[in-house]
Amino acid sequence: MASLKVAKIFGIDVKIHWSLFIIVILLFGYFYSSSKPFGFSELSELERIFYSALASIFVFVAVLLHELGHSIVAIKFGIGVREILLFIFGGVAMMENIPKNPRQELLISIAGPIVSISVALISLLLSYLTFGGLSTFFLISAYFNGIIAVFNLIPAFPMDGGRVLRSFLARRMSYVYATRISANVGKAIAVFMAVFGFFYNIWLLLIALFIYLGATEEEKIVTAESLLSRFRIRDVMTSNVLSVEPETKVAEVIDLMFKHKHLGYPVVKDGELLGIVTLTDLIKADRNARIEEIMARDVITLKPDQSAFDAFKLMGEKRIGRIPIVEEGKLVGIVTRSDLMKLKEIIEILEVSGWKRS
Repeated sequence: MASLKVAKIFGIDVKIHWSLFIIVILLFGYFYSSSKPFGFSELSELERIFYSALASIFVFVAVLLHELGHSIVAIKFGIGVREILLFIFGGVAMMENIPKNPRQELLISIAGPIVSISVALISLLLSYLTFGGLSTFFLISAYFNGIIAVFNLIPAFPMDGGRVLRSFLARRMSYVYATRISANVGKAIAVFMAVFGFFYNIWLLLIALFIYLGATEEEKIVTAESLLSRFRIRDVMTSNVLSVEPETKVAEVIDLMFKHKHLGYPVVKDGELLGIVTLTDLIKADRNARIEEIMARDVITLKPDQSAFDAFKLMGEKRIGRIPIVEEGKLVGIVTRSDLMKLKEIIEILEVSGWKRS
């Protein structure tokens, strides 16, 4: 498992990625071996271990507080937040939708840095009011929260600063064009950071790669939404669905795959969708087993009047290649990732040539 759920706050699942443990261990070693103001080497062994562990863990508590700042404001605007994921480069709040209102995006984006700056100032004050290891701990907290706030205000996706930049640009131009400019600014910053990091700091090189990929992905998602949201699923789906019955044998479905080259088939009885079977399900199954014995019954479906982008987004989130389309309990079609990618490619080519869909 890549991530582990550790808490639920304000209805939001909080998960930690395995890569988080790498940076926590590195931070522990740094705090343990360093002296004041950024370490605890002058303390007794027990205090040294305790405060080093506390400080290394609290760095990511600070990241969690930062992401909760974004999430609470997003929820206030009616934007759902599925989960917060903490990983080696920090954290991310997984929102169900990207806010299109520039004002909302601005407020959501700056909420995280405001939380981090607030925690930094409180920690700095507490560092003067306490002494010993506790004072050093609060000083470290002030430093790292300040770094989190400043770093996230870099105008590059997926940083908050990239979204702040887009929110200002989107007041004067289309959302897609604003995203494209912001993404290109982010990529330029990432290239500069990579060159600098190559000569001076390998960690900076890795962060630059993360920023470049994040900017590229943001641009792809917004472009896809702009293109695909113009279409309903019924415009894209295959209506004449090739399905199998629950009594069908595994061997028969394998033959069907060789014949039609489809890697998944809905399992249908009297027009009702019962499940779906894919090549992965068939690999370890007995050739004479019936499909109902191995099919996946918890099927993700959509309705024909939903946006084609809904299907695209859902496929990305769930890492699936096809979605059955159901209306009034009956299977009416199926849409695949390749259907959507071909549609996107066709629209892009036609629009380059000056064609516009009415």
